[in-house]
Formats: sequence, structure tokens, C-alpha cells
Amino acid sequence: MIDTLKMKETFEANGFSNTQASSLSHALNVVSKEQKELATKDELQEVRNELKNDIKEVRGEIKDLRTQINHLWDSFRDLRKDIARDMENLQNGIVHKLTYRSILSQISIGMILISLMVYFHQNP
Repeated sequence: MIDTLKMKETFEANGFSNTQASSLSHALNVVSKEQKELATKDELQEVRNELKNDIKEVRGEIKDLRTQINHLWDSFRDLRKDIARDMENLQNGIVHKLTYRSILSQISIGMILISLMVYFHQNP
């Protein structure tokens, strides 16, 4: 612990005013008490290294996430292509069925007309 009274007297003897000497001795006393709570260079270096490692890990995780996102986008593109292909196949199937039914309907109508013509031709 610092003897603030002696420090104040020393400052005053060296040309500081009473207020300046009191303030400075008080500030130095506070700093000396808090010095126990200050980190050493080795502790700061250790924290720095830990932070570097943490940053490296986070960057790796970000890289992994970017890779996963790119894979998801590729999957979405493939899914979109599959859906478009399935829709086209479905449309083609519907068109085929409608065309087939339309042909059957036309043949049925033709057969009915022929039957009517034969009937009216035989029974004038």
C-alpha cells in the first residue's frame, strides 16, 4: 500500500499545488490497488491465442455452412428439374389420354352415323 501523505508532500516539494498533489497521489493509490486485477503480458498473449483459435474455428464453421448451403441450392435445382420433368410427363400423359378419348369419341360418332345411314337407307 502506498503512503499517500508522503507522496503528496513529495509532489508539493517538487512544485505541484496542494490540489494537484492530492489528486495525483490518490490516483496512483487507486492504480496500485487495481494493479492486482490487471492482466500480465503472458495472460494477454494467452487470451490472444485463444481468440485466434476461436476465430479459426468460427471461420471453419462458416466455410462448412457455406458448403452445406451450396449443396442445398444444388438439391433445390435438381428438385426443380425433377418437378418440371414430372409436370411435362403428366401433361404429355393427359394430352395422350385426351387424344385417345377424342379418337374413340370420333370413331363412336362415326359408327353411330354409319348405323343411322344404313338404317335410313334400308328404311326409306
